[in-house]
Amino acid sequence: MRHIHRFFVSQPLIAGLRVPLAAEDSFHAGRVLRLRQGDAVELAGGDGRVFAARIVISNGRDVQAEALAEVEDSRPDVALTVAQALPQGRKLDLVVEKLSEIGVSRLSPFFAEKSAPKPGKESVQKLARWRRIARAAAEQTRRSSIMDVDAPVELPEWLASFTGGIVVLSTEVVAEPLWRAAKAAPAPLALMVGPESGFSEDEIGLLGGAGACFARLGKNVLRTETAALVAASILLHRMGELG
Repeated sequence: MRHIHRFFVSQPLIAGLRVPLAAEDSFHAGRVLRLRQGDAVELAGGDGRVFAARIVISNGRDVQAEALAEVEDSRPDVALTVAQALPQGRKLDLVVEKLSEIGVSRLSPFFAEKSAPKPGKESVQKLARWRRIARAAAEQTRRSSIMDVDAPVELPEWLASFTGGIVVLSTEVVAEPLWRAAKAAPAPLALMVGPESGFSEDEIGLLGGAGACFARLGKNVLRTETAALVAASILLHRMGELG
């Protein structure tokens, strides 16, 4: 069976609508995949609806597709946010890619007291790269929507902006198994993963005051990027989105 490539467009779709692909997608479709007029593709619209489509223009630079008929309505029934303390180097690139692949709805990077990266001008360029990675992973895994990636903020600012249940992976305090902590947390749910050096005492107090539940994955202490993927996979499984 031939693989049908999926591309994202910003507007809602209806049958018969012709839409141009974004510049990066046009390059990928025309120059890399060598899709030509009449080739079958899928379009995921801004409202999460997915349509079968066909290429109507492909000139090597601009690619347009026509929506034909809706093939699925796969908007997610559950939402999971992962709040990830910024790790060193490009480790977050891997976190973005893998969390997007498994179906996390939002990634919110934050600066912790012990985070190696600090706020700076380079955050703008990094955010653009992370969003490109999230988009590419969503297309590759045929998601119906792209994982949102927020601009990094300080921990107190993120806490003030989030309304819902927060489960914090922590080795600094006595914590419950992840499944039990998540069961007690109200929806929508956010999973928080700390920095390589852990949370400070002040941050633990701040999180406790915000009503967060503290959780553990097991006896092994995982790297921050590994913990994010493992814990998010467990939660999505329990939510019925994986497995």
